[in-house]
Amino acid sequence: MTLKKSLGQNFLSNEVYAKKIVEISQIKPNDTVLEIGAGAGTLTVALAETGATIYAIEIDERLKPVLEERLLIFPNVHLIFSDFLALDISFLPDGYKCVSNIPYYITAPILKKLIFTHFSALFIMMQKEVGERLLEKAGSSNRGFLTVVLQTVGDIEKLLTVPKSAFVPNPEVDSVVLKITRKTPFPFSDDSELESFWKFVSDSFAQKRKTIYNNLRAFVRDNEVLAMILEEAIIQPTARPEQLTEEQFLSLWRIWLKLTGGK
Repeated sequence: MTLKKSLGQNFLSNEVYAKKIVEISQIKPNDTVLEIGAGAGTLTVALAETGATIYAIEIDERLKPVLEERLLIFPNVHLIFSDFLALDISFLPDGYKCVSNIPYYITAPILKKLIFTHFSALFIMMQKEVGERLLEKAGSSNRGFLTVVLQTVGDIEKLLTVPKSAFVPNPEVDSVVLKITRKTPFPFSDDSELESFWKFVSDSFAQKRKTIYNNLRAFVRDNEVLAMILEEAIIQPTARPEQLTEEQFLSLWRIWLKLTGGK
């Protein structure tokens, strides 16, 4: 079978690492677990052995015979052949966990979809460089809008480094497994608020080399209002977006909403 680069197919083939990932994810038999990108099923089998209810999503139907054969003895596994980004996942219960080796080229869209659900913890394997960027604190030049949003909705920690030799075919870089634990209380009351915050932070990072003042000017047309927003949030106009903490961004967004109605 020829793997498709267009689908980001680098399958975890090392069973030792698959078991390590499941072990550090602390999956219990009464858990419901989402796996995005079942691939050839190495991680799926390790998850299935916990006795938890597993929903394994795979976009490539050519893998159906392989997966069905490997998972035949596990009635707790539900295989779904679909594009995850187009799939309605409202069937997942509140408090579910996600344990996945996701396609690296769509890391941001996958993470965005996941944070709009009521997960308890996400255990996501991703490209090492991307994972380390998501851990960056305020002041780092590697800090981006996705880092800010994820650190706002969850507590992030690095659990494991996985070498490229653990995959088939070998990717060009090593990978890391991050744990993202949903914050309680959650800082947003509904999806529309989270969507608004996502866009606000994204727009605030539109030009990273510019100050937060100049980035906000792109969508806050009234200079007096803009000055009021920054003053009330106690943020210097000369600060750059990567210098702000997630708490400062939350404050900035809430004041912007209050003074402009989000327009």
